[in-house]
Amino acid sequence: MSGRFVRAARLLGAALVASVLVAPFATATAQEWPTKPVRVLIGFAPGGPTDVTGRVMSDHLSRTLGQPFVVESRPGASGVIAGQILASAPPDGHTIYVISFAIVATAKAMYADMSYDPATAFAPVTLLVRGPLILSVSSALPVTNYAEFVTWAKANSGKINHGSPGIATQPHLMCEMFAALIGVHSAHIPYRGAGPFTQGMMQREVQWAFDSPNTALQLANGGHVRFLAVSTKERWAARPEVPTLAELGVQGAIAPSWFGLVAPAGTPKPIIDKLYQEVSKGWAINENANRLRALGFEPATTTPEETAKHFADERERWTAVVRKNNIKAE
Repeated sequence: MSGRFVRAARLLGAALVASVLVAPFATATAQEWPTKPVRVLIGFAPGGPTDVTGRVMSDHLSRTLGQPFVVESRPGASGVIAGQILASAPPDGHTIYVISFAIVATAKAMYADMSYDPATAFAPVTLLVRGPLILSVSSALPVTNYAEFVTWAKANSGKINHGSPGIATQPHLMCEMFAALIGVHSAHIPYRGAGPFTQGMMQREVQWAFDSPNTALQLANGGHVRFLAVSTKERWAARPEVPTLAELGVQGAIAPSWFGLVAPAGTPKPIIDKLYQEVSKGWAINENANRLRALGFEPATTTPEETAKHFADERERWTAVVRKNNIKAE
């Protein structure tokens, strides 16, 4: 028997032994987890849609997995602060993070001094919800539909404004992309969160915006705004009379809003898979789904692999918008 053959046989034997040892460990890891309370990080103040989504998920996981899932708000810098906590946490499944768009799509382009890269520091688990961005105009404007708004905006280009919950949030970037598509100049008014933005719209400081479902419904129900279009492929179940931008002939404007779930990079795959599976089971329960729909969102789950691709696609698309518009962090 040649020396080369002997070495190959030994390597194969070692690999087989390793696989035998690793497979039971991976299974045990998933079966035993969680072994203590799980921190559920939220990058925004309590009471917002990310927070509520995280609490619906945490309530379900606490019931089914036998350990408390404790929501912990760490607001600041569009989720960057909470992301730092996650990136520094042990990758054992006991710290997870309910994220919004900005942290994975634009944060690295916005904050040059970030100490971590969300593309490599986070392990994608699943999307949690999807919803439209709603093109909303102040009820003070003399427009009642999309065509009238475009005519008005072009006639007043350079003299109009739009608002958002903050710089580089998805509503902000959608406004910039849309203004370029229809060929108007509009000044951006950034607020520090959804609450202040909502107040600004109520007080008629803002003339138009792309808004998230929960705040858009609040404003419309109070008579402060009119809905002109939504950014999703399909019409919005909460307001099916509102057309999509695609129906109105606006190309390249399909941009759903979403929240997702991540864990620290290096978290064992069996734990990632178990989290995804348990969230999927929870979203199939009507009580949980209805709590999410009350915010204007639809429950949505994606496999960890699908989630990773979604994050990469969003990062590529919206980083280009940040750079084209020379958007800087506050």
